[in-house]
Amino acid sequence: MNIVTRKHLSDAAKAYKDAAKELTSWIAIVESSRWRSFIEVQSVFKDADLVDGYVVFNIRHNRYRLITVIHFAKDVPKATNGHVYIRSFLKHAEYDDRKKWDPFTGE
Repeated sequence: MNIVTRKHLSDAAKAYKDAAKELTSWIAIVESSRWRSFIEVQSVFKDADLVDGYVVFNIRHNRYRLITVIHFAKDVPKATNGHVYIRSFLKHAEYDDRKKWDPFTGE
């Protein structure tokens, strides 16, 4: 999978040092994957949730939430690797404010 806007992850790792190692691991796992469905995501990240088109990952035992949009890999007509778009990295308490989920759309 290709991660789009990795800068958001490096910014989060700098701002929340307790999450840096877990984010580094998350990146390595995602980049070595080629997911074709949400079920494949959940086979690797058991606590990932699909919420209104967003895939939400729990980081640091649910202390943080990583909000993403995934365009899954395809095999036809042309094989693609897929993309994981980073939308936001939130503290658990911020998660309830849906406006913070995707600052790029304001939704």
